[in-house]
Amino acid sequence: MPLKIQFLITELDPGGAEKQLLHLATGLDRARFEPRVLCLRGFGAIGEALRKAGVPADTLGMKRKWDVGAPFRLRKKLAEWKPDILHSFLFHANMLGRLVARRAGVPVVIGSVRVCETRRHHLLWDRLTQGQMDCETCVCESVREYTEREAGIDEKKLVAIPNGVELPALDGLDRSRPEALFLGRLEPQKDVRTLLAAWPLVRRRIPAAVLRIVGKGPQEAELRALDVDGVEWCGFQTDLAPFWRTARVLALPSRWEGLPNAVLEAMAWGVPVVATAVGGSVELVREGKTGHLVEPGDAVALAVRLAEVLEDGARAETMGREGRRVVERDYTVERMVSANQDLYLRLAREKGVPGIALSAP
Repeated sequence: MPLKIQFLITELDPGGAEKQLLHLATGLDRARFEPRVLCLRGFGAIGEALRKAGVPADTLGMKRKWDVGAPFRLRKKLAEWKPDILHSFLFHANMLGRLVARRAGVPVVIGSVRVCETRRHHLLWDRLTQGQMDCETCVCESVREYTEREAGIDEKKLVAIPNGVELPALDGLDRSRPEALFLGRLEPQKDVRTLLAAWPLVRRRIPAAVLRIVGKGPQEAELRALDVDGVEWCGFQTDLAPFWRTARVLALPSRWEGLPNAVLEAMAWGVPVVATAVGGSVELVREGKTGHLVEPGDAVALAVRLAEVLEDGARAETMGREGRRVVERDYTVERMVSANQDLYLRLAREKGVPGIALSAP
C-alpha cells in the first residue's frame, strides 16, 4: 500500500513554487506514493496540468486570505482521505496546514520555506507553529541557515532540498546579438528598477545591447514609465524557450531570494547569470565560472558585469556550458524528487505509520 501524500499550496497559478510542486507530485514513484494536491485559491494552469498528469487536484475555494470556513473544509477533506503525510508550500498553506493537520489525525506534517523571508510576522508565525510540524524543507542551504537563525526553527526540523529543473535540448540557439534577459514578477523583491538604472550604462558601452523583460506584476506601469532605451517589454509568457534560445545572459537584481528557478533554468539552457549575492544565488552562481555576483542595489556593478558578458560571446558560451554541467550534476528534477521521497519514507518510519511498505523496492 503506497504512502498517501497530501500536498497543500496557496495557489496553482504558474510560479516557481507551483512548478516545483508539479514536478514533485508528478514525479513520485506511484508504486510507493499516492499524491493529491489541494490549493487554497487560484486553481490555474498548474492545477490543470496536475489533473492531466493523473494527479487529483482541487481547491478550497478561498475568496480572501482569511476565510473562517477554510480550516473546517480542509479538516473535512483530510479526515475523508486520511493522508499519511501533509506537505505544504508557501506561507498561508503552511500556517493552515499546521493548524488543521494534527487535529485531523495526519501522522506526518511537513512545511516548506521557499525564500529568505524578510517579513517579521511571517518569521514569528513560523516559530510559534513549529511544534505543529515534524519537518520543514528549505530550497537551499542558505535558506535553511537563514530560517534557523531568523525564525528560530529547531535545526533538527530543517532539511535543505534544492529545486530541480528539466534539462532542455540545446537546439536552435542563436545568441549572436548582445541580448540580456530578465525573467520574473515585476515587484519590489526583484528590484527591476536597479536593472533599468544599470541599462543605460550598458548601452554606452554596447549600443546594440537589448534587454528583454519577461513577466508582469504590480510595478509594471511605473517601470515602463521610466522609458529606458533598448528595453523590450514582453509581458507574461507561457513558452519561454524562444527567450532562452536567444539570451546571452540572465540578469537577476533581486533584493532577496530563495533558490531562484530563473537562475536554474538559465543554467540548464547554457546561459550565464549576473545576479545579486542573495539567498541561493550565491550557491548557484560560481563567480567567473557560471556568471557573476554583485551587491543588491548596485547599478554600476551590475552594468559592468552585464557588459562584460554581453560583449564577449565566446566567454559567455564557456560560462554557459559550465552552468549546464552544474545543473546536470546537482539540480535535476530527479534529484529533487528522490530527496523528497527519502524524507517521506524516513519520517513515516519515525512516526510509525502503520500498514505501509516502507522498505525500498
